[in-house]
Amino acid sequence: MTKRLLLFAIVLVCSVIPGWAQGRFELQPFVGLKTGGNIPVQCNFCDSSLNFLKINVDGSLNYGATLGVNATDNIGVEFMWNRQPTVVVGRLSTGNSQRHVGINIDQYQGNFLYTFFEKEKKLRPFILVGVGSTKFAGRGESDWRISYGVGGGVKYFFHPHMGVRLQARYTPSYLYATADGAWCNWWGVCYVTSNGHYLQQFDMTAGWVFRF
Repeated sequence: MTKRLLLFAIVLVCSVIPGWAQGRFELQPFVGLKTGGNIPVQCNFCDSSLNFLKINVDGSLNYGATLGVNATDNIGVEFMWNRQPTVVVGRLSTGNSQRHVGINIDQYQGNFLYTFFEKEKKLRPFILVGVGSTKFAGRGESDWRISYGVGGGVKYFFHPHMGVRLQARYTPSYLYATADGAWCNWWGVCYVTSNGHYLQQFDMTAGWVFRF
């Protein structure tokens, strides 16, 4: 009797899960363009002996993938990997000399999505917010920083299990903080305030969506 009940439970679970999961998972490989940005000279990326005046990150192609699950027709979460192979250009204060270093900027973020309209609609706008880490790697060295993301776009499904996704995103990466002065309250307690510095970037991507 126990074996029959266990077998019945297994069959029931196996029959329910596919029905619940049908169309809830989405896989999206993508490619696009990502802007560069400026890195403040007071940072871990700088060599003080070279006396950098300015450090720029070139804009370039980016690519990656997302894998997500839709808890409801409108609310979902996803994991995103986004790589930007680019070049960092350091301008020296001693003249017009420049140093070029090729690096990879990899972002790993968890995104929360809200998608409008019902799942059966072909055209579905969405908005997203995300948080995670950015890895800067070049010349055998790497450094990790916290990063954020906010953006939106549209999905168009020309088939129940396949479509396209267009997206624009603002994605700053936190670099470091510097002291910005002191603030004191009425009781004479003082605090040191800080000023955060970020690598400010935007990207626009397009990709195939596979829904299963």
